[in-house]
Amino acid sequence: MSCDAIFISHAAPEDNDFTRWLAAKLTLAGYRVWHDLDRLKGGDVFWDKIEHAIREESFRLIAVVSEISFRKEGVRNEWELAPTVEKLIPGFFIPVRIDAFDFSRLPITMHRKNVIDFAGGWHKGLSNLLDTLAEANAPRIAEANPASARQWLSGEKEGAILSALSPETLESTWLPILSMPQSIESARILGSDRGIKVTQANGRLPWFEFGDRIVGFAKGSELVELMADTVMLKAAGGNETKTFISGGIPWGNNKVSANDARYRVENLIRQAWTLAMEKAGLKTYVLSGGRVVHYATKELLPGGKCAFVDADGRMRKKSLFGRSERRKANWHYAVGIRPSLDDPWRIELRATIVFTGDDGVPFDPARAQRLRMGFCRSWWNDRWRGFLRGFLTVIAAGAKEISLTVGEDRFIRVGAEPITFLSPVRLTDMPGAVEEEPIDDPDDDPLQREDIEDVAVEGES
Repeated sequence: MSCDAIFISHAAPEDNDFTRWLAAKLTLAGYRVWHDLDRLKGGDVFWDKIEHAIREESFRLIAVVSEISFRKEGVRNEWELAPTVEKLIPGFFIPVRIDAFDFSRLPITMHRKNVIDFAGGWHKGLSNLLDTLAEANAPRIAEANPASARQWLSGEKEGAILSALSPETLESTWLPILSMPQSIESARILGSDRGIKVTQANGRLPWFEFGDRIVGFAKGSELVELMADTVMLKAAGGNETKTFISGGIPWGNNKVSANDARYRVENLIRQAWTLAMEKAGLKTYVLSGGRVVHYATKELLPGGKCAFVDADGRMRKKSLFGRSERRKANWHYAVGIRPSLDDPWRIELRATIVFTGDDGVPFDPARAQRLRMGFCRSWWNDRWRGFLRGFLTVIAAGAKEISLTVGEDRFIRVGAEPITFLSPVRLTDMPGAVEEEPIDDPDDDPLQREDIEDVAVEGES
């Protein structure tokens, strides 16, 4: 029999919940998993069965380290056998910690090991473990089968969602639109010119063309001046912004419908955002679907990291770009937007990663998509939230608001902190999940060590 299984050594029954969860996740990832919850049947010779599984069937042994497992003789026997097998299979022995067990108490055979820590969040530990297995080219079965994974969770109803009766603050990717100019103004086109093109001169403020009008948030006289080198205009007055958004505004022989009015104001917001990002020094990139995103480079952040206050009130530092030597690519956290005038008025942020070469030129869409699928596969929500908080701090220059210029002394004011919602219960798919903790030491995370740095600022709490 080939050595293609992952053996999970754990304390039964105390660590069964974690072991069942981990076995299910590894099975979903395509690995064959062995542990005594499934394989030991009545009448089996206990130690003989385990020793055969470790020596003859397993490619890796995952040692679940806890206060309980450390004191169990049977578990310690498995740990002592693992270094023997490791002489034939390098890297065979992988310790993972699931509680506050003191690393200094580990057996001497484990001291030289990089222990993967699940105590700060099971999903974080899983991300690191999957990276370790992938780097070792751990054998996988031909196709992951969700039904096979479900057997490990036999104690739960199929499709069950576990809940905890404690409130949880949910952070969105929406920024509130705090205010817009009171009026939207227009200038009439003098002549037959239509289909006016955006130029470097007239693109300094947001505007759109509607019938025989150029429309924007800037004063009519400012629109006339803005378009002076493009087309002759005459200021034609304005309308109250909220009334315009609700529709029913007649302009000459044309009437703006409610849907069209909302779309056009959202377009003005999008233009104003792009102008503000470019003014802040961010680079612009157009995705294959036409969506525009903006990203930071080392020219904008010479130190490589930005400081920001996380949702828990703690001061943090994070890189918004970096280098992957393994992939020979530079990565940049990038954000696009979708304005929405539904209640509440907001700007919805949509993040991605842009990859560039040494010349700073973004990779073609197909190559970038392949990189995203591999490079970002283990990034969880906490990492993306940190990116977002850092990005917002940069573009707001540390202020509570982001001001988007739409004319002389006219702005769209946007909150620089995401809208949050309070849920009365916490939902999880991880039995016994623990509270998230900040990653204070990037060396705990091999992926972060190579590609990302996310550390708490020394001396801050």
